[in-house]
Amino acid sequence: MKIQLSISLLASNRAASLERCLDSLRPLLMQVPSELIVVFTGTDERVREIASRYTDKILPFTWCNNFSAARNVGLWAAKGEWFMYIDDDEWFEDVTEIRDFFLSGEYRSYGSAFYKQKNYLQWDGIQYTDYYAFRMVRLFPETAFQNVVHEELVPRMTPSKYFETYVNHYGYINDAGKEEPVKPLRNIPLLLQNIEERPSYVKNYVQITQEYIIVKDREKAEEYCRKGRALCKGEEDDFYRGWLNTNLLYILCVQNKYEKAEEEALHILKNEHSRELVRLSIYETLLSIYTDRGASEETLRYGSEFEDTLAYMEEHPELWIKQTYADLTEESIKLPSKLYQIRINCTQSALKLGDMKQAIRFFKLLPWDDETWMQRYYPILDEWKKDYADLFGELLEHIPEYSPYRQLQMAVAGKSEDSGADDGEGAEERLQLLAQCVENTESTYLKHQAVKEAVLMQIELAEIVSSMDLDVWKPCAEKLQELIPEEESEKLREAVEKLVQDAPIYGLWPKKLLYEKELIQGFLTGEAMVQTLREYSIAVLKYYRLQYRDEIFSKEKRILLPKDGRFALFVWEALEKMGHGEFPEAVRLFRSALRFYPSMTGVIREVIRQMLVKTATPVQNTGAEFQMLARQMKEALRVMIDNRQYVEALPVIMQLSPLLPEDLELLRMRQKVLQETAE
Repeated sequence: MKIQLSISLLASNRAASLERCLDSLRPLLMQVPSELIVVFTGTDERVREIASRYTDKILPFTWCNNFSAARNVGLWAAKGEWFMYIDDDEWFEDVTEIRDFFLSGEYRSYGSAFYKQKNYLQWDGIQYTDYYAFRMVRLFPETAFQNVVHEELVPRMTPSKYFETYVNHYGYINDAGKEEPVKPLRNIPLLLQNIEERPSYVKNYVQITQEYIIVKDREKAEEYCRKGRALCKGEEDDFYRGWLNTNLLYILCVQNKYEKAEEEALHILKNEHSRELVRLSIYETLLSIYTDRGASEETLRYGSEFEDTLAYMEEHPELWIKQTYADLTEESIKLPSKLYQIRINCTQSALKLGDMKQAIRFFKLLPWDDETWMQRYYPILDEWKKDYADLFGELLEHIPEYSPYRQLQMAVAGKSEDSGADDGEGAEERLQLLAQCVENTESTYLKHQAVKEAVLMQIELAEIVSSMDLDVWKPCAEKLQELIPEEESEKLREAVEKLVQDAPIYGLWPKKLLYEKELIQGFLTGEAMVQTLREYSIAVLKYYRLQYRDEIFSKEKRILLPKDGRFALFVWEALEKMGHGEFPEAVRLFRSALRFYPSMTGVIREVIRQMLVKTATPVQNTGAEFQMLARQMKEALRVMIDNRQYVEALPVIMQLSPLLPEDLELLRMRQKVLQETAE
């Protein structure tokens, strides 16, 4: 049986990723008549051992700073009709498409093929850039790798097959954050040598420009970028010219040479017949420049050019593949963070100019179906609502009804567009809209706004907040105190009390926050402070008792509680001791509490101060007989003062003052008598 596919890879000393790479190839090797060739360029015997589990064809190669030389060892040993190569730090997600390409016989109709390489930007695997990598070719006697670095197969036979199949690649992260990235420092000397040997080979200039960009040597990057552009001739160099043009603009911008970048961009658009993909990248650069400059007319002009060209590409999707080169790809143009920001900027520019037709065009292109992205822009929409109040209502009509942002706006407006409901039904409808808004978004900003509006409209919160998990609700409850105006604070207190009844686990947290604010900022004194501190502790402990078993509150297990829970426990115990007159123990417990919640230092210090004042009061001042005697003496003092008998009243006041240090009426009498008898 003929071998349809030879798969080759260079194995250095990356044992960790090699097995994943080889394991991802296993379905191809098992189902397609194929062979695996491993060119061993390293010294780690673990690598050789891993490779030997998958193939006997392991070829040694002494590294000589020439990637093509190493690749050619595997190529020349290949016996398949087709040849594919992969790196040992890449692995396929799924090879079904490639498998079917061979098993169906489709491979006989093509001369080469591309699969995608996803280059991840962080280890979390979320953000990446990808491009079509030329990695597969029909084998001919003249097939070979060229270039000492960034090697490529020649000749590239057509037609070409483009697979959606992709390999994962995290290799560039290894250099992230390093002052001197390893790969560029390795590649630059090899490329400089190759440029000296082949000064007219344009691709070397493309590659060395990219390496200098990575190491942030912008002057060298610009130098070799311009040299490469000067060498481009004719249609055969269109891909190189386009890449060099777009990267020259990037290099100028990162050097803050914005006027020069603008000049170059406009010159290219006017004098060169650039491919659509290149023009899209140039428009992006101009839009960035004009947006930063606040040039609304230019932003709108090139935003329209960008969208027109993008629409043309979408109508002719084959152009994305035909015009892709290196990192200049469909994905790079449609990178959400760039694409959606362009549309936001263009919408704002149109609003500034009062051009509602254009504003609506760009506004409707925002990713309303992708809440993950839209939630980033809700604060901006609210700014527009304030800054362009006379225009925003028309924009609002073009937001889909399922959008949580529109649901919030409809609730705030008081009724849906076709409501006509009475007040009771209208309140219920607003409640449902706010509940839907909170449930349909992950935007903390929008959730906060929805809850704030519910409080201000005096709509019960239980149904609205019940879709939030506590990790989301807690900061939302905290934010409420900032969002609700001081003059509306009574509405917040009423809403929280109702929420405590309807959904205690949600209501107790904002209740705790309200008590906290009152204690810290309310300048409470005396019994009011003690009572508020007691209520605060009760709220915190109730909140955690709804979540934890009783045993967690024991002295042995309380360390498992969150710190504010431990603080509340110590405060509760201190207040109990204080109530029984055990002041030294109460002070100790209060001070212990502060270890867990130092933000309450001012509160605890004041409680201790007031308690120490009480300890100086004789014990007998709490007895019923004493209280009766005190009332009688105060009544006698009132009579003396009314009759202006200040001299007679003075000794009585001096005798009674130490016994009633907290009696404010006695305090006022004392001052009046002293003032009247002063010499």
